[in-house]
Amino acid sequence: MEILEDTERGVVVVALRPGELLLESIRATAYQANIHSGIVLSGIGSLTRARIHTVASNDYPPDNQYLELPGPLEVVQFGGIIAEYEPHVHISLWDQAKHFHGGHLEDGCEILALAEIAILRLPTLRLARRALDSTGIQFLTGTEPHPHSAPA
Repeated sequence: MEILEDTERGVVVVALRPGELLLESIRATAYQANIHSGIVLSGIGSLTRARIHTVASNDYPPDNQYLELPGPLEVVQFGGIIAEYEPHVHISLWDQAKHFHGGHLEDGCEILALAEIAILRLPTLRLARRALDSTGIQFLTGTEPHPHSAPA
């Protein structure tokens, strides 16, 4: 893993090599580059295998369906949010049979040839995820009130 940064713009670029793990590397980058809060702007690459989950019902909270996808897989695009150093990323994949898959990125996705990721650091914003109801779903929030937030 190679981490490069444009400190003037606050953009961190990550280059992953064969055999590295995608989500685990994004998480490691958040800690190593001290990205408490950020936006995963863009990601491309290829995978030998992927593990994602998608919603499987219209219930609240929705049921989840976990998919184990064998490679080779082309990473069409991914993006997300980093809050308290923890990435929440959704990914779009294209398999060898030309089927599209998309969902929430899980641990265990192995890089085939490469992956390239751009992350925008948010140095003055403190994002967090908190359960706001009894379901335990972690909603994005700030750790301090923002002046443009609606009153509670």
